[in-house]
Amino acid sequence: MTRAHVGVAAALSVLVGWFVFDAVSSLIAFPLELAQLGLGAGPVLLGALWAGVVMPVVLYIAAVVVARRQPLTRFTLVLIVALAAAAAVRLSLIALATGSILL
Repeated sequence: MTRAHVGVAAALSVLVGWFVFDAVSSLIAFPLELAQLGLGAGPVLLGALWAGVVMPVVLYIAAVVVARRQPLTRFTLVLIVALAAAAAVRLSLIALATGSILL
């Protein structure tokens, strides 16, 4: 990997950090809010919240490993696609977590 590849990976990792920060804050706050309402956090909810913490990092690392030998434009594009996939999965996990309250 060239310095440009490392620079792009570092710049886009800020977004991964934001996804992880958001997921950790949800992991901490959401069960506490449920407890205040007198509801318990079930295994589906906790699994979805933990997946939200781990999944962006795994997708981003996988994208870096897969695209590390590509030209800079392809490398950047693969990382952007991984971030888009992480955002889409994150929204699905939020829907699963909030829907599991009714289960």
